[in-house]
Amino acid sequence: MTSKVARQNFTYIPYRKVLPEGFLCPDAPHRPDSMHQSPAIYECTGVLWDHFSGRPDVHVGSGGFVFYDQSSLNIRVSPDLYVAFGVDADAVFARNGYVMWEAGKPPDFVLEVASETTHTVDTRRKPDLYAGIGVGEYWRFDPTGGEFYGYHLAGDTLVDGAYQPIPIMTEAGESWGYSPSLDLNLCPRGRRLVFHDPKTGRYLRNLPEANSALAEQNTALQASESEAERLREELRRLRGQ
Repeated sequence: MTSKVARQNFTYIPYRKVLPEGFLCPDAPHRPDSMHQSPAIYECTGVLWDHFSGRPDVHVGSGGFVFYDQSSLNIRVSPDLYVAFGVDADAVFARNGYVMWEAGKPPDFVLEVASETTHTVDTRRKPDLYAGIGVGEYWRFDPTGGEFYGYHLAGDTLVDGAYQPIPIMTEAGESWGYSPSLDLNLCPRGRRLVFHDPKTGRYLRNLPEANSALAEQNTALQASESEAERLREELRRLRGQ
């Protein structure tokens, strides 16, 4: 697939805390089908925020703009979720947008989540756009299992300016694709997309799962402390005999 968007020569411009005069951001039209997207987007964003929270050189973005053309900040794209490595995450947040020529590079990872009104753009226009601006990996996830995209999960990696498919593996009814940039496996499970860390062999937890695990740990700790106190009391009783 050839690129239709000219690549930019990145030069650093100090970021500003507000978007510049002339930036257009009209109210987005109401899209009732966004309920197909929102749960997956929110969950994936939260999981990746938590996973990379200890790294100030990683920016995880969702719902904001990526600006890729220095001639006009009105030329931009809004991925459902993107991740950039080797950037100043604080500067990106302060800038209120991912400005590629200020960040010094394009995002490394982009994920789009299918809906009835967006799936055509995600599969027909955005591959050329993302390849043209240098996004290293472009993933698509369909919460319906394939009603919109025709597949549950697909990913591509940029090779010589064009996207090449990332293999999606299937075994024992489970499927997954490996993201080299995230160093994680993406695993579709119905309307959810979960992430698996091949180094630890564990799945990354979302907030409810993390809270549940913490509650279980606290319950176990309290039980352990109660048992320890019982044993101490028994020891005191035996010494007093």
